[in-house]
Amino acid sequence: MKNLIAVVLSVLFLFGTSYKLSAESLKIGYVDLQKALNQSATGKTALEKLKNDIEKENAVLKEREEEIKKLEEELNKQGFMMKESEKERKTEEYRRKGRDFERYKEDTRRDIMMKEREMTARIISELIKLAQKIGQEEGFTVILEKGEIVLFASDNIDLTDKLIKRYDEQKK
Repeated sequence: MKNLIAVVLSVLFLFGTSYKLSAESLKIGYVDLQKALNQSATGKTALEKLKNDIEKENAVLKEREEEIKKLEEELNKQGFMMKESEKERKTEEYRRKGRDFERYKEDTRRDIMMKEREMTARIISELIKLAQKIGQEEGFTVILEKGEIVLFASDNIDLTDKLIKRYDEQKK
């Protein structure tokens, strides 16, 4: 991050010395990519789909967990009355289902995290390309990402709402 700040400041310095740009001709803006992701129609739809996937998987996990609990209760209540071979079979089934459940839970968590990363990366990439296009069309010298290096910026140079509007229009 310090390197990025140094590069931006160096570029601004070079523009200032080699082209003798005045403060009026230096046009700077910023975007809040996280806000654009969360508030764009595409971002909202993707997040809602991800939320639905999580709810479905949670229902499957709950069902499998209840099945394991029933098996455990059966072993605890009736285990002493079972034949040794039956008890061993049920105990092994309980252990196997427990291992399978933990494996499935971890795989599900990993899959959901991967889907979220892929979805976020795709939308953020599209938003960055659009921000670059806006920058070129409107003659910006620099457009910064709010969350990375902008400590303070006036709202009148915030391009986030414009970015969201253009992105939503582009996706229709």
